[in-house]
Amino acid sequence: MASWKPIPGETPIDPSQLVPSLRRTIRTRSELNLAEARNILLVMTKYLAAKPTPRQAPFTLKWAYKLHHEMFCRVWLFAGKKRAIPLNLGVAVHQIDTQLQQLLDDIDHWREHKTNSFIEQAARLHHRAVQIHPFENGNGRWSRLLADVWLKKNGEPIIQWPNESIANTSVIRSEYLSAIKAADAGEYTPLIELHNRYKTRK
Repeated sequence: MASWKPIPGETPIDPSQLVPSLRRTIRTRSELNLAEARNILLVMTKYLAAKPTPRQAPFTLKWAYKLHHEMFCRVWLFAGKKRAIPLNLGVAVHQIDTQLQQLLDDIDHWREHKTNSFIEQAARLHHRAVQIHPFENGNGRWSRLLADVWLKKNGEPIIQWPNESIANTSVIRSEYLSAIKAADAGEYTPLIELHNRYKTRK
């Protein structure tokens, strides 16, 4: 794969982690984006074409890892595997499972007690999943799809993110990263507003 200048906020990409069949064919960021998009589309169809059942999307720790594996298994060797190294963001490796399980427990609590709207639940789920950063790469897209599956499972409109714009240098990416940083500081309004902006109809 040809080298490229990292995008601000992007986790460095290690081409040696590509599945063997793609190591000689992926040469540009566009080719990588296309391969990932094809893989993710299959998973979106599985979980978002119709309301997933509790069995299909149980929101357990095991399933959360499985979702990442399904999204990237045709592209990356690390798909669905908890990272074993520290990154420039994310919790310490030994805290990943504990914090991810706490997040999954929290969303059940939010739903049961109706402590906030589903769109706010999705924004908080999305943010905290990114903040935990369980994987070497693909955390943002996994977190966004995780939140979409949560909305779909609860009969709510999903968020139709402009993923191509978010994945590349753009005004939308800058706004998205700014909203994530605001949520890091406990201010969720910008991220909730973005979720509302891209919300689809039921």
